Amino acid sequence: MIWEMGNVVIVTHWLDGDVIPFIRVGRELKRRGHDVTLITHCHFQEMAEMAGLSFRSWDTPEEYNILVESMQQNKTDDSQENHYSFSSSEFRQRYESNEIRLKEYNIVLSCCRSDTVILCKNRSSIAAYLVAEKLGLSLGTVMMNPTEVKSMLLYEDIEGMNDLPRLNALRDSVGLPPIKSWLQWESSARMTLAFWPTWFDEADEEWPSTIETIGFPIEQGKEAYQREVPSDFQVWIEQHPNPIVITGGTTKCIHEDFYTNSIAACDQLGQPTVVLTQYREFLPEKLPDNVIWFDALPLDMILPQVSLLIHHGGMGTLSGALAAGVPQLILPCYVDRPYNATLIKKLGVGDYLYLANWQPEKIASMISQTCREEIISNCKKYMAIMKENSGVTIAADRVEQMMGNDQYRYSINLNYTSVCRNEVDHDCGPDTHAKQGSRTDKQKALLLDIIKRKRENLK
Repeated sequence: MIWEMGNVVIVTHWLDGDVIPFIRVGRELKRRGHDVTLITHCHFQEMAEMAGLSFRSWDTPEEYNILVESMQQNKTDDSQENHYSFSSSEFRQRYESNEIRLKEYNIVLSCCRSDTVILCKNRSSIAAYLVAEKLGLSLGTVMMNPTEVKSMLLYEDIEGMNDLPRLNALRDSVGLPPIKSWLQWESSARMTLAFWPTWFDEADEEWPSTIETIGFPIEQGKEAYQREVPSDFQVWIEQHPNPIVITGGTTKCIHEDFYTNSIAACDQLGQPTVVLTQYREFLPEKLPDNVIWFDALPLDMILPQVSLLIHHGGMGTLSGALAAGVPQLILPCYVDRPYNATLIKKLGVGDYLYLANWQPEKIASMISQTCREEIISNCKKYMAIMKENSGVTIAADRVEQMMGNDQYRYSINLNYTSVCRNEVDHDCGPDTHAKQGSRTDKQKALLLDIIKRKRENLK
């Protein structure tokens, strides 16, 4: 189908895993002839412009550096019991205040026109929701990993009603009427996409609206921008074939033992090892002779040449390993990573160790187990399946589907039914609980699982 040129505004926050997938989709939309503007942190300006996108920034380089440090502290600080509470979270007060949201609202507003379609990351892109509702624009939201859905359901149950007055004050400041539920607001988009395939994990059926799983946001030939493998790495790998690669991605939200103990395990085995991180301070001062460090490499281009990937459990890293057919050993800590690790093990393409078992000898033993023939065979199976993965293409298709289609214009879903789990916090009748009775048990199970994972990671 041939579309008229459209104006697409993409809105997202945080680090590479939450931004680069959108750059890939934006580049594909630009290739199809649409005007595309990416609004995110200044760190990604060069990358976006290399992809041919227009760019607007939330912040300055200094502010972005502070954000990276703040995210590390926010994810690794367990001194506060309720990280969901706005009043007890210094991070949320700094980056999610109404003042910040109004600043972002004006930036998004300045990029939109009457025919604009907005594509945004869920939850953090409140400014995009406000602009879409105010102007009556089409809006599509994206879930980046399965845990995000569970996390937002949990947030509604724990903090949603407490946060409502502040959110309604924000809505009032831009001339929008009050809402009765935070989750009602978040789930009112007429299109919600999930950046993973159904065979990886099904979309959570408790979400109040339909979620379409479209595949991982990686495709051959549809990278965010063109990259090259450094010549010094090419020379090294010719001399040290089939190495192990250790990476915690681009985040600083990594436990201090992740690199140190992984490197020690590979040293015990004497296997050639590449450590990939831009944060040299995370590594031992002196590396073993069998270990080499690079601050940046195009991971998707080098993975077909490695024997095993040890990583933190991020979605971008694990999907790249699936595409390359490489066994994975995940050392997960924080956010979505423990759950992602269980999904990788369920597929039979890798395994994981929680923090309590991060001793070098245990990691070394697990390296040997993860490289067994059964896992290698499963990796080949999913490498073939990943050749059909088309998350970038489908996301671009869905954006075009919203163009000129009033069905996708954002407005609050007035038919919303509360996902009731707590009779104290929500005014829900007995009939509602009769229909949704199992949800309370599911929520308790989820809370217990989170507490268990937290304890396992802190031992």
